[in-house]
Amino acid sequence: MARPTLVDDLLVGRALHQARRRRGLRQSEVAVAVGISVRTLQDYEFGRSSVPASRHKLLAEALGLDPTLLSAPETPAPLSEPLAPDEAAWLALYHRLPTWFRALFRRRHAASQPAAQESAAC
Repeated sequence: MARPTLVDDLLVGRALHQARRRRGLRQSEVAVAVGISVRTLQDYEFGRSSVPASRHKLLAEALGLDPTLLSAPETPAPLSEPLAPDEAAWLALYHRLPTWFRALFRRRHAASQPAAQESAAC
């Protein structure tokens, strides 16, 4: 499993915060249920700290979340064949972009996929 990036920490933190607010719980209530300090929970919610794997299940149970939501993304499988030179250049350019911009791009690209599939089906 890969180490979470700053963007992953921020997205997990936002999910924790929203789930806690939806359930009407205070940070102190969740912290006691999980066995952590309020400050630690605040660090998780604001993306200042990664949620360790040992706490995924406890936090998920306390907030009614799917524990896989708190996991870091899987490491992609290696490519079976080398990329064409132009594709490798685009990939290198993409990886030089800031992490927050790549995350925004992936979210927008994923949101546009269903619309593209629907238009292809017509």
